[in-house]
Amino acid sequence: MIRIRGRFATYGEVWFDEDPPRDSGVDVLMFRQRSRAIDGHVCKPFMSLVNDLSAGEEAITAAFGKTTRYEIKRAASSDALETECIVNPRTHLAQFSDFYDEFARQKRLPPAYRRGLNAACDAVQLRLTYAARNGWKLVWHAYITHGQKISLLHSASLFRDMRNVDRALLGRANRWLHWRDMLYFKQMGLRCYDWGGVFEDESNSEKVGINTFKREFGGTSIRTFNCSMAVSLKGRAYLALRQVLDRFEAQSHR
Repeated sequence: MIRIRGRFATYGEVWFDEDPPRDSGVDVLMFRQRSRAIDGHVCKPFMSLVNDLSAGEEAITAAFGKTTRYEIKRAASSDALETECIVNPRTHLAQFSDFYDEFARQKRLPPAYRRGLNAACDAVQLRLTYAARNGWKLVWHAYITHGQKISLLHSASLFRDMRNVDRALLGRANRWLHWRDMLYFKQMGLRCYDWGGVFEDESNSEKVGINTFKREFGGTSIRTFNCSMAVSLKGRAYLALRQVLDRFEAQSHR
């Protein structure tokens, strides 16, 4: 379990079908990507794609789209890229977070939740990977793992100086890094590569583009559940307030 001490409560993140400790010492348990909903608690469906890493390499790549296979092959043969999988990412966490924050600023996304990333490090459940060229990091990926499963948490590409790096190269580097990540995790004995969610609402071109990119890797569609469970009075108060805020936010976007 990943234990996060927030400003208002202490949270325990429980991934996949992990059982939380009997005495969790937290106010709220957050179940991420659980195979079944938990009766009597707030649960929301979570749609994603998964690749079976127990299959052979040829079987995995056979499911990739033609464009993705070509881009990976070109990146491997012509782009002089290097990758690394960081199993103990503590010393790289600030570098990753700074990189992601710059990416998020350009995309108008929230910055990295550093408190959560540090907590995932403490729980030995965070993995970081990157693709670089001439020592210059182009793409970073962050993952959460438990058991034989791993799920994409963040993906960020460097767009700061397009004079030196073109978008086509970044696209190839990103695809190649995902493939290299699959190979790294397969070698580690993991069996399930989860793409960290797909958008059910494809109301704009950016969401469509992200979904299309992920589907190009031939993963199987799955539905899991994100659930919240209060385990203290503070936790019940927090979840009640969160539900009110969520309803208000949903109404404001109508």
